[in-house]
Amino acid sequence: MAPEPNVFAARRSREVPGLWLLSGIIDENADLGFLEMLNGPSKLDMKGIRRINSYGVRAWIEAIRKVPASAIVDFVDCPSVVIDQMNMVAGFLGRGRVVSFFAPMVCARCGVDRNELFQTEDYHRDGRLPEVSCPRCTAPMQVDDLEEHYLLFLREA
Repeated sequence: MAPEPNVFAARRSREVPGLWLLSGIIDENADLGFLEMLNGPSKLDMKGIRRINSYGVRAWIEAIRKVPASAIVDFVDCPSVVIDQMNMVAGFLGRGRVVSFFAPMVCARCGVDRNELFQTEDYHRDGRLPEVSCPRCTAPMQVDDLEEHYLLFLREA
């Protein structure tokens, strides 16, 4: 049975060692105890996180501080709701690093919008996001936010 979309869940992948699939809402009821059990290379797939409220931020910060020093934590497929917290809350990543993230993109020509997945290493290599073409009109798309603010977490890494 699949977890309810609003209830936080952290599920260890059966196929990929060290991968945790996170979903739902991080709030005061979220059980973040799994973070204390991380060991060695660990990936937190964040794409299923729908929202994080202020109580959830506090709980997350307390939990991320308890990640053992032996854990090497990579955050993958981070949605905008997670990126917003990384940009606003010092220590949100703990000692972890962002490997990939979604950015809201919009086409100025025809108005199409979509979330696009980017690799952090591409940004660091090129100093900018790779160009994304609109699927409807092929014009270049832009980050649907102030790009320098949205990508702040990359500059501070």
